[in-house]
Amino acid sequence: MLRSPVLSTNLQFRSATFAGVKDCRRSRVRVFTGFQRKSVGNVSAELAVQENSKLTDFKVQVAKIVVDLAPGEQGLRFLSRAFPGKIQETFTGLLSSYKAQLVLALDDEDRASKAVTSIFKDMIKAYAEQLLGTPYSFPPYHRAIRAPFDYYQMANAYIGSLIDFDRSILRNYSRWSVIQAQLQAGENVILLGNHQSEGDAAFIPLLTEVSHPGLGEKVIYVAGGRVVSDILAKPFSMGKNLLCVVSKKHMGEDPSEKAASMKQNLATLKEMQTLLNKGGALIWIAPAGGRDRRKPDGTLIPDEFDPQAVEMMRKLGTKKSAAPTHFYPLAMATYDIMPPPATTEKEIGEKRIVNYTVRHSKSLVSMSSNIMKGAGLSLGAEVDVSEQGDWLSGAEPDADKVKLLSNHIWQKVEDQLVAS
Repeated sequence: MLRSPVLSTNLQFRSATFAGVKDCRRSRVRVFTGFQRKSVGNVSAELAVQENSKLTDFKVQVAKIVVDLAPGEQGLRFLSRAFPGKIQETFTGLLSSYKAQLVLALDDEDRASKAVTSIFKDMIKAYAEQLLGTPYSFPPYHRAIRAPFDYYQMANAYIGSLIDFDRSILRNYSRWSVIQAQLQAGENVILLGNHQSEGDAAFIPLLTEVSHPGLGEKVIYVAGGRVVSDILAKPFSMGKNLLCVVSKKHMGEDPSEKAASMKQNLATLKEMQTLLNKGGALIWIAPAGGRDRRKPDGTLIPDEFDPQAVEMMRKLGTKKSAAPTHFYPLAMATYDIMPPPATTEKEIGEKRIVNYTVRHSKSLVSMSSNIMKGAGLSLGAEVDVSEQGDWLSGAEPDADKVKLLSNHIWQKVEDQLVAS
């Protein structure tokens, strides 16, 4: 039977269309089935992560219960066996050093043992969080963690027990009142100081708490990579407000991480600028990039400031977008309480030694000598960082202004240390 060309064409078209529809349906079925399989896979992975998280939390909670039940100082030493080798060695050495100094402070072995047990149990529980749980990762701008566990108060208890407050110095406390007023007015304050001990971030809160309650809780510290990566330091850092950077001193230690370190520093600078633009920020920075160390002859002076670090703070604080910003030199005499190693160490996990403050002197330098032990803060007068400031008076036209300002602020810190 002959078909008309039109009818034949229509039949071919309908046949092709029907085949296309069937292919399309098959395709949709395949896509839908694949989507179902993919969704089931994602759900399974998420459930596995949740179960793993619950198991991790359970381990941490069990560890904390065990710590609470541990019998005194000997229990602490037994628990420390669970730490990795080098951490265990450093921790037990610190425990012995701390106990000896609290006996000196309290003149009572029983009371000292009870105090050590209470403080170090909190520390071990904090370490359990990092070793058994999910290790905390610091963002560029870290805000102090005060709940459900108060890391801020943990640090205060640990450092505060080593300070004889009656024999410590807070010099020029009226300047702290000026700072407080400037912050309340929505203005910024940048403290440029020397850095002597691992516990320096606790001294501003502890030594200003009576005269200026709450001021120390507002400080935001520019912190290097070590205080956020060393397992023994990490929980103490979690209790402070931090702007996290990788210092120039350690930037080139691992060439493979240099790009990531630079990226992190850039992110931190953006956070800092946001804080300064908003106003009311109190930022502490040690422009030397590390702790002061004794010279071969035993003298202790502030390490030389990095001019670029000072210039960076000046630029950020004087941008048109920033709220009015004030710059102060701050001298810290904290060396003997937690002296650093004699030389800068590349490896994480330095040996810890602590001392109780036992003597008093009006001079911060003598407090940081081999004989005198003490703690002190001395806040210098505000520095005008503009070109109308004293730091530029009498300078040659071609002088290095960046270095001049840095040296000027360093000298102000040194002046505060030697003043009596």
